[in-house]
Amino acid sequence: MLLAISMAGFAQRQKVTVGKDGEMIVNGDTLAYIEKEGCKLLSTTCQFFISNENNDLLITITQQSFTDKDKTTPQRPNGVPVVYLVFSFNGYQDVAEIDSPLILKEETVAKLITRWNLIKDKELNPERVQHFINANGCKYSERERRQSQPPTIQVIH
Repeated sequence: MLLAISMAGFAQRQKVTVGKDGEMIVNGDTLAYIEKEGCKLLSTTCQFFISNENNDLLITITQQSFTDKDKTTPQRPNGVPVVYLVFSFNGYQDVAEIDSPLILKEETVAKLITRWNLIKDKELNPERVQHFINANGCKYSERERRQSQPPTIQVIH
């Protein structure tokens, strides 16, 4: 636990910026490159592609949404919209889902990747990627799938 706290503190002290050519710069060194597709007002898609200096795709991040029928408000009796990010990693079958930040831009994504230490030495950090997948799972897509399934009818004889 102390290691996790100290790593989180270290990541927050790091200076993370995104250069005009999409380079993710951490403490003055280029870690990876980020490209954005969509993500504009009224856009139906929002994706970020993270690659290394050899242009090998490392991470794809896609913004998804659904209406959570389990959460309602007087203004939204049919459910509340939920927006989340899906992280897919090159070479991994499993994905991870996290809450989407309110403002989603390249620098925000770069800070998320840095906070979780998902890239080390300009490649995926296998231990941290697996920890990220295990820690976050697919809670949003699983909840959406569960809500969209028809109710089970049990026949008692």
